[in-house]
Amino acid sequence: MENSTRQSESKVSIYKVVPSAITIIGMCFGLTSIRMSLEGFHELAASLILLAAVADGLDGLAARQLNAVSKFGAELDSLTDFLCFGVAPSILLYCMFTNELGSFGWGATLVFVAACCLRLARFNAFQQSNVNNDEQDQKTNESCSDSEKPKSFFVGVPAPGGALLVLLPVFMVLSDLETVLISPYIVAAWLCLVGTLMISRLKTFSPKAIRIPRRSIAFTLLFTVVFAALLYSYTWQTFMIISLLYTCALLLSLVKVKAKII
Repeated sequence: MENSTRQSESKVSIYKVVPSAITIIGMCFGLTSIRMSLEGFHELAASLILLAAVADGLDGLAARQLNAVSKFGAELDSLTDFLCFGVAPSILLYCMFTNELGSFGWGATLVFVAACCLRLARFNAFQQSNVNNDEQDQKTNESCSDSEKPKSFFVGVPAPGGALLVLLPVFMVLSDLETVLISPYIVAAWLCLVGTLMISRLKTFSPKAIRIPRRSIAFTLLFTVVFAALLYSYTWQTFMIISLLYTCALLLSLVKVKAKII
């Protein structure tokens, strides 16, 4: 009884709450994006998904810097990712393109959402198994090498990367590039293809693997300024190019494994 009373009266630093607060803000972006998609404000809906991606990056960074990493935060982040990068992009694509296909278009939407759900569930299970292995085995030559592997690559396309890929038709439309490549049937096939890549065993690029030489830091900062200028002046064209470059990187990975992704 005394223990429960003490636990209820215990206080937590406000800094410990910051990462989860950022995650909740990202969730609000994703949910509002769905509303904007349904109301026809497609450009705003796409912008909110991108803002959710920024929040997704910031919450993890804040958790590590503030030493506020927790299982609760990880689960909250996963649920938010499902909404922001699984449900919200697919609803936007359905409202813009695939609703013309009726049940077939909705089926493609369900495939992508289900793939995102399965991808996040697998990631959570993998993370939990790593925690259990670390608790049971303290020999750590092997465990250290295993823990470094996820930092160098992702297994399958991660949820934010999947959203970036699947939004490519949206970026093309917002860049005023109306082509045959964004017909409803091709968009539906694109949804299914990206969903397949998300649950695949394909090793994909991870930003954590990037290492910048000290002598190149100045050039990196200069490139950041150029990128920010492009993002401000040619927002949707810039995201379209990023999505295309990511697609090319995945194609190269597929060539290396000879299209074996399962």
